[in-house]
Amino acid sequence: MARIHRGSGVREHDLVSRARTLAGTTAPLLPRLTQECPPDRFDRRRDELEEVRAAREDAHRLEKLSRRGDPMARAYAGLLRFALEPSTPNVVSFPLPGGEVSFAPLARTDREAEVAVQQYDDPARLLLGYIDWARKGLHFFAGKRTLWCTGPSARPPEEFRTEKIASLPYRLIEDAAHHRYECPHLRDGEQRPYLEVQWRGAGLAFRVCRKCAKDDRHLLSSLSDGTASPDPSEEFPLGVALNARCDAGAECVHASLPDLARGTARAYELGRLSDAAVIDAYLAEIRPRIDRSGRPVLVARGVCYGADLPRFLTALGPTPAERRALEAVLDGWSGPFEVDEPSASRALERLWPEHAEEIVATIVADPAEARRMVEDARSAPGRIAEILKRAQRQSEEREVLEALPHYSRLVREAAWVDRVAREYRTRHGGGAERAILQSLPREGKERGLAYGFLLALGRANAHAWQFSPTEKEFGASLAEPAHLLLAAPEGQYHAALDRLLTLAGVVDWGTREP
Repeated sequence: MARIHRGSGVREHDLVSRARTLAGTTAPLLPRLTQECPPDRFDRRRDELEEVRAAREDAHRLEKLSRRGDPMARAYAGLLRFALEPSTPNVVSFPLPGGEVSFAPLARTDREAEVAVQQYDDPARLLLGYIDWARKGLHFFAGKRTLWCTGPSARPPEEFRTEKIASLPYRLIEDAAHHRYECPHLRDGEQRPYLEVQWRGAGLAFRVCRKCAKDDRHLLSSLSDGTASPDPSEEFPLGVALNARCDAGAECVHASLPDLARGTARAYELGRLSDAAVIDAYLAEIRPRIDRSGRPVLVARGVCYGADLPRFLTALGPTPAERRALEAVLDGWSGPFEVDEPSASRALERLWPEHAEEIVATIVADPAEARRMVEDARSAPGRIAEILKRAQRQSEEREVLEALPHYSRLVREAAWVDRVAREYRTRHGGGAERAILQSLPREGKERGLAYGFLLALGRANAHAWQFSPTEKEFGASLAEPAHLLLAAPEGQYHAALDRLLTLAGVVDWGTREP
């Protein structure tokens, strides 16, 4: 809706200054014509403008010329008439797609012609005076310094084309072989949903994927601003693609996805949707169709594997534990399951909220223990892969320890040796070393046993200063049986433990449970 308000002395001075410039020449009111543009219509307009210029000192004549003839000539006559008897003008503002524009109503003509004449030094404003001609078959291009007309040819001038590409709202990379500019993800061949805007006159297409698309950018406007053509939608057709590479065959739902709905496309053309929003709108449009397919649709970063679960899982690069967990949940899956990155951890993160118990159960056999681990994970959330790794490690440790003999009424030295040996089975050399040093008493046979274990582990040198010569000598005599205990198979653990304790002089050290 137009708004009217009183102008200022600055506005009055500006209009007079512009009128004086145009009183000397009408050239700024005409576009530059390319070879493809027939000059006849522009010659006629030039003649009408020159007729007005000839009357530049005749206020009465200018008043008449401001009421008839070519719209631009009328606006021109009104401006020259105003300059002869200037006063503070009224100003009318009205909105355009590129922002609000204002003018002083000085002639009986359309507002676009008034703006074009009063702001002739801005090619985009001058273009407004030629919109009607564009609707009737001509093509115009308003660059930073020049307004061109290419007549019936939609091919833009090279200077304008270069300006447009330099001012794109994204960092796009040229694919000369396909006459296309793409964002880095698409240029690298990543299968991501994207928006494409074609510029048919330039023979180019521009693509930006969903990861790059922004909520405050509008690729279509960036390309089409400053252009006027008979059918802008035909000149700058747009589309959105899911961009899934489907290996599942013709029966997969991806083989027959619809185009962007016309209503959504129109909302984007009118600037009501951003680049990011129009891609999201399309994904929302096709989602019910994919959901209704009834078939498994397994997708990893734009690559569809259909119902081929083994190939899908291989593409995610899972660890054995992750693979078991994913198989347990996805075997027999109905409908779509998609991850934006080919990563097992990303897939598990998506499944965790609803399938945590099922995932952990693939690692921990005891249901009660599995529930406890899920509760612990939810109270201290972290990456699902780390949770699974921790669950796998605890489960493996439990299996190792359960396979070893169990004892009761162990004497102090026997309990200490058994604890170090079990720590080695679950945490290896580093864990055993830590257990030795953290539980090392100030005196007793454990000190000699400790040095024997450190020798068996090959870690005695760093800690020799903590032991007396007697303890070292005693430990050296126990190094071999200590090594045998650490390396003993499950069935020989008890015999190796008994031999070490006997050689250390520990008798009646405990009872083995059945």
